[in-house]
Amino acid sequence: MKLQNQITLRLSLIGALVFAFWAALFYFAIIDEINDEVDDSLEDHAEMIIRRSLAGEKLPREASYTNNQYYLHEVSAQYASQHSHIRYEDCEVYTKAKNEFEPARTISYIFMDDNGKFFEVVVFTPTIDKADLKAAVAYWLIALYAAIVTCIILVNLHTLTKGMRPLRAILDWLDAYRLGERNKAMDLQTNVTEFRKLANALERSTERNETLYEQQKRFIANASHELQTPLAVIQSRLEMMLDDGQLTEAQMGDVVKTLHTLKTLARTNRSLLLLCKIDNGQFTKTKHISMAATIGRLLPDMEMIYANKNIKVEMNVEADMTAEMDESLATTLAANLMKNAFTHGNDGGRIRICLKARAMTIANTGSDRPLDGEKIFERFYHSADKASSTGLGLSIAQAICRLYGMDILYIYENGMHVFEVSRRWP
Repeated sequence: MKLQNQITLRLSLIGALVFAFWAALFYFAIIDEINDEVDDSLEDHAEMIIRRSLAGEKLPREASYTNNQYYLHEVSAQYASQHSHIRYEDCEVYTKAKNEFEPARTISYIFMDDNGKFFEVVVFTPTIDKADLKAAVAYWLIALYAAIVTCIILVNLHTLTKGMRPLRAILDWLDAYRLGERNKAMDLQTNVTEFRKLANALERSTERNETLYEQQKRFIANASHELQTPLAVIQSRLEMMLDDGQLTEAQMGDVVKTLHTLKTLARTNRSLLLLCKIDNGQFTKTKHISMAATIGRLLPDMEMIYANKNIKVEMNVEADMTAEMDESLATTLAANLMKNAFTHGNDGGRIRICLKARAMTIANTGSDRPLDGEKIFERFYHSADKASSTGLGLSIAQAICRLYGMDILYIYENGMHVFEVSRRWP
C-alpha cells in the first residue's frame, strides 16, 4: 500500500474513533440539558401541588391540557421507607387527551402531611422521543463524518501527492539506476530537509558502490589472468612428467590423480570467475539469439559425448525460443543444461529437448527419485552419486536466467528430470 494511502486510512480510522467519542458526549450533553430544563419545570409544578395540598387549597385537575400533569395518592409508611422521596424517571405514560402512550419525563415526590400520613405526587410531562433523537443524532453525525472523511481523503491525496513528489523522484531514480552504467544525475527540487538528507545519503552510497564495483571488476580480471596462467603451467609440467619414462608406475598414478585434481580446480576457477562476471553484470553486449540454432551447434559434439552412455537424444522444435542476450552466455546456458542431463543421465537412457516460443525444456532419464528442488541450484551442491562434479553448472544457468529476466525450474514427471527455462516477456 502506498504511503499516502496508509496515512489517509489511518487518519480516517482516527477520525472515526474521535467522532464516535464526540457523538456520545454530544448526545449525553443534549439529553442532560433537556432533562435539566424539564426537571426544573416538573420540580416547580410538584412543589406547587405539595404546598397547596399541605395548605388545604384547591388542587388543579390531575389530567389537564397543560404539559405538566400529575397524580396524587396516599401511600403507606412502608412504601415511603422503601422508596426514594425524590425520583426522576423516563417512561411512557398514557395520555387521555391523545388516547395513546407517549414518552414522558416524571418526578415523584413522597411527603408527609401534618397528620403523619404519607402521600406521593407524580408529575409528568411529555418529552422528546430519545430513540428518535438517537437516530437523528446518529444519522447526521454519520453524514457529517462521511463529508469530513471525504474532505480529508481529497485534501490528503492532494497534499501528499504534491508533498511526496520528491520521494517519488528518488524512487524513480533508484529504479532506473544501473550499477556500472552511465546514470543520470538525481534531479531533486525540494527544500524538505529529510528528502535532501535521503538524496545525499543515496548519492554517497551509490558512489561507494561504484567504487567497489570497479575494484571488484579489476580484481576479477586480475584473478582470471593471474590464476589461469599458473594453473596452465602446472598442468603442462605434469603432462610433461607423464611423458618422462623415468617415473615409476606409482609415481605416474600420483601424477595422474594430481592432474585430474588440477583440471577440476581450473574448471572450478573458470566457473567461479564466470559467476562473478554474471553477478556483476559485466556482460553488457546483447544480440537476438535463437536457442534452436544455439542447441543445433552444440548437439553434434554433445551426441558424441552422449554415445559414451548409449544415450539417445530426441529434439522437438515446436517454435524457436528467442531472447536478447549475450551470445556466449546463451551458449553456456544451453551447454550447462545439456551437460547436466548427461552427467545425471543413466546408461541407455534418453534425453528430450523441446523448444517452444517462450520456453525451453531439457529432460533426461536417471535416478528414480526426484532431486532436491530447493538445493540443486545452490553453488557447490552435489547429489550423493555425483560428488566429482563442480556443483556450479546449474548455479551458472540460474544466474544467466536471472540476468536476462528468465525463470528456470526443475520438475520430476513421468520418470524424467526436467529443467525448464522460460522467459517472462511476451
